[in-house]
Amino acid sequence: MSAWPAPFHAQPLNTSIRVPGSKSLTNRFIVLAALGDQPSVIREPLVARDTVLMVRALEAMGTGFEFYDNALFVYPGPLRGASIHAGLAGTVMRFLPAVATLANGDVEIDGDVAARVRPMDPVVRAIEQLDVLIDHGTNAAGQATLPVTVHGTGSVLGGRIGIDASASSQFISAMLLAAPRMESGLELRHTAGQIPSTPHLDMTVDVLRGSGIEVFTFPRDAGPVRPGHPAVRWLVLPGIPDVGNVEVEPDLSNAGAFLAAAMVTGGFVEIQNWPRITKQPGDQLRTILAQMGASVAMMAGRLQVKGPEQIEPIDLDMHDVGELVPTVAAVATFATGTSAIRNIGQLRGHETDRLSAITTELERLGGKAWVEDDDLFIEPRPLHGATLQTYEDHRMATFAAIIGLRVEGVSVENIATTSKTLPQFPQMWQDMVAGAAVVRANTADLPVEGPEGTASSPDPAPDNGATA
Repeated sequence: MSAWPAPFHAQPLNTSIRVPGSKSLTNRFIVLAALGDQPSVIREPLVARDTVLMVRALEAMGTGFEFYDNALFVYPGPLRGASIHAGLAGTVMRFLPAVATLANGDVEIDGDVAARVRPMDPVVRAIEQLDVLIDHGTNAAGQATLPVTVHGTGSVLGGRIGIDASASSQFISAMLLAAPRMESGLELRHTAGQIPSTPHLDMTVDVLRGSGIEVFTFPRDAGPVRPGHPAVRWLVLPGIPDVGNVEVEPDLSNAGAFLAAAMVTGGFVEIQNWPRITKQPGDQLRTILAQMGASVAMMAGRLQVKGPEQIEPIDLDMHDVGELVPTVAAVATFATGTSAIRNIGQLRGHETDRLSAITTELERLGGKAWVEDDDLFIEPRPLHGATLQTYEDHRMATFAAIIGLRVEGVSVENIATTSKTLPQFPQMWQDMVAGAAVVRANTADLPVEGPEGTASSPDPAPDNGATA
């Protein structure tokens, strides 16, 4: 596959962008709709590799789906055994083993080659605590990995379990989403370390409550959760989720690359339909970019960012918003001094080791970045063109595109990996640089990257989840 020449545009941009729905919300709604007992409608869902993989996996397990007029219709059915492909999608490979405990039959889950090194141990150990038999791969450290096979019997008692989610909040979300259909619900306790990406846990709880499920959260085993006191224990009462008719918010993390374009060019970018209140981690870009010198305003549901003449360096703990680090790191590359992005060790277990990837690719450009413990430091230097690697990681692809706006001669290996969450990205980026007044994501007839970089249609036709 030839490298994609990243558009160079050192002059200020001026554009309005409309991004498609949130991947995190779309996949949570899909799972809960599949666990209901009546049809649901998910409007404006994200249509991308990760969400198509979720649809096809649950379809193979017995759920019916139709996509019509930018709405996904979900028809729950009895869950059965299946052989499914999770790609490199964390939500699919981690949520579905928990869902598979409720299936009547064996559910085999595997993914791309790179998926077999991503952390899976906590969700496997949680399932074992539920007295459900699960087979799994094992890495050199003795921890569970893909592939896994869950031997479902059609029901799970539930009860009390402990889980170490210090590597990813997805392990807790997985168990919480399946918990309502357990006979006695679930009491889940986080047992060690600091949980990363807690806004995603808040999102999971909100989606459960919005579907009629009672969820109680407790910090340090006493009293309700308060700001600054994250939950360490969750109690989910048994019930049947009712997603109903719901609309998915725009994906604010995907919007980050376009906001970064305003930063690095000193231009103006507006994101349409920015939610006034949201649990998405991407909402914190408003504060982060302002700290870096941007002028940020909300006007009639539109987030407007005006890039500064000089980008200010930051010293910021981003443990809770780790998915934003590649975007913020790209902006920090052009700051007036050294930036420190702290407490982000969990990025080593993302689609790739993002700490290593960011430092390697900046050095390839002639820049300087290094890691100390779990902190990333970026010292701005004059950069030159190069072909940047993406490591099959969509955030590294957009990281490279942001750099390319300011550095002539940057090309991006496998830009198609952006299909994981934003298949339209290359065209949207080119339209932005070309000066289109309004850049929109068209959800019709999107190519969706399949396993190992192949392409397939977003139509969720039955195929036992073997392809994306």
